[in-house]
Amino acid sequence: MDTRSMPADSSSRSVEIQAILITFSILSTITVALRLYVRYKVLHSLGWDDRVMAAAQVLTIAAAVAIGLENNYGLGHHTWEQSKENYVAYMKAFYASVIVYNVAMCLVKIGILLQYRRVFAIPILQALTFYGLVIMVAWTITIAFLNTLICVPVAKFWNSALDGHCTDPLTVWYVMAGFNLVTDITVFCMPLPVIGSLNLPKKQKIMLSAIFSIGFLTCIISIIRIRTLKTAASTKDPNWDNVDAAIWSFLEVTLAIISSCLPTLRPLFSKLMPKLFASSFGRSNPASRYGYTRTRSSQNLRSMSRRRTQDISHDSMEDTSTLRKDEVPLPSITQKHYRTNPGVSVSIKAEQGQNRGDEAASQSPLEPSSPSRGIKATTVVTQEIVVERRADDEWSHGRPSDSDATLRE
Repeated sequence: MDTRSMPADSSSRSVEIQAILITFSILSTITVALRLYVRYKVLHSLGWDDRVMAAAQVLTIAAAVAIGLENNYGLGHHTWEQSKENYVAYMKAFYASVIVYNVAMCLVKIGILLQYRRVFAIPILQALTFYGLVIMVAWTITIAFLNTLICVPVAKFWNSALDGHCTDPLTVWYVMAGFNLVTDITVFCMPLPVIGSLNLPKKQKIMLSAIFSIGFLTCIISIIRIRTLKTAASTKDPNWDNVDAAIWSFLEVTLAIISSCLPTLRPLFSKLMPKLFASSFGRSNPASRYGYTRTRSSQNLRSMSRRRTQDISHDSMEDTSTLRKDEVPLPSITQKHYRTNPGVSVSIKAEQGQNRGDEAASQSPLEPSSPSRGIKATTVVTQEIVVERRADDEWSHGRPSDSDATLRE
């Protein structure tokens, strides 16, 4: 704007406009940049949701530039204070800001829906996000043409003297704002049932709820923005009264981007605040399907006992006679150098024509039942291998020798 045409004591909201544009442009750019860094450099899994969100941020910066040009050509000043030469430039910038804002807002929601599809594998949520994507893509194309062709020819938007016609802008803006509000609420409410069912510590649930509350703040801003549209469309001082609509529109899209990017930054937050963001699953051993916790020692015992079982089973494939202790000789073991591991045993079961009722059947929980050429888990027990541990440094380093087992009946 040509500031020389303005009175020295004229009112201005330029500082307010520029402060909001600069602050939230920086914040949204940083969050998107960190998101791309985490997804690409740290996790090596850049997805379509990340690409769409990056495109939305580019359009958001374009909206900031357009609003800044509006401010340069009269936005934030009284209409009667600007020159007629600035009016055309102001209306062109306003026309561009409306288009890029609406498309950017749609891309943000498309990115959020793609993010839900990547994170949540629940069938119902997958179906909802699929239909949501179809609707949002169709709506994005619709409003792109609707805003572009609000006046035919387009130049009539900033030059009313031209022949042609323009659609009532207030009607178009209300339709778009109402659809934005409905989709905002729908998109941000979709994952709430899933989040409520997550088995997370209380602090993590509170933090996750706080992140999503920023999304609902976007919904509140949408409601406030709708109230400013009528004033902007019907006022006799549009350059001054359109400031609120421009500011709330920009806050809506930037906060939507920030709230959608925060959940993807957990790897960074985990390093900065490990007590708050560290996963409870990372501090505990996952239980196996057999109902016990797998530790390193138990997994070593399991692999060792499996090798012993497979060796004996292979020797007994063609011979179904009962295994006896003297048929599998092992080196003598001095008891004082070893200690037994109670409760860890592997049972070898052999079939010999018919079951012996006087022998007890048992099986270790370390191995699942699986029949293999004459050796069945459901037959009687004839031998039991008891795994023993060394008391010296060799066992403490996780290297049990092959002779650390004895046979007993």
